[in-house]
Amino acid sequence: MRAVDLDVAGRALLAPVCRRCTWWQGRPRESWERDVEAEAGLFGRLLLEGDDVLGWMHVAPAQLVPRARGLPGGPPSPDAWLLICAYFYDGRFLQAFQYLLLDLVAALKQRRIEALEAYAVRERCPDDRFRGYLPDINLFNAQVLEGNGFRRVRGLAGPSRYRLELATLVEAPRRGRADEALARGAATQPV
Repeated sequence: MRAVDLDVAGRALLAPVCRRCTWWQGRPRESWERDVEAEAGLFGRLLLEGDDVLGWMHVAPAQLVPRARGLPGGPPSPDAWLLICAYFYDGRFLQAFQYLLLDLVAALKQRRIEALEAYAVRERCPDDRFRGYLPDINLFNAQVLEGNGFRRVRGLAGPSRYRLELATLVEAPRRGRADEALARGAATQPV
């Protein structure tokens, strides 16, 4: 699996239902995407396996998501970017969701973004534990966010706002790079 930036040039890879959706944006999607890309360079990350699209996550600076201002969990913090939605062809493929979430966090940290916020609810049925995003209500699964370092900052019942402080995260090499270093073997020592 590999992740790439989601930008206007790659919007054709999105499912038709996502290309038409304006729930979070509150205005025509294509103009919103252009504005976010102009300010931030991307409006999400796309997860691929070979040439196959597995799913994606949309993200934007909080001030460019007007719908979020009126949510019960409170408006997003002005220094945060907002994780607004996700789509996976296999909605129960939690490993792909978590992989892409971590990749997105790393991409935002490299851009020196202070924090990532999202709106979430507690699981409503046992099957929700295998889903990071609940598309029928356009919210994330709180337990999955908490398992990935987010903490609740506002809201008790219903939709709550969660936050991940990106400035406090420490970058570490991926396991693949560490394994490569070990595979080369230790340096020889004179006897």
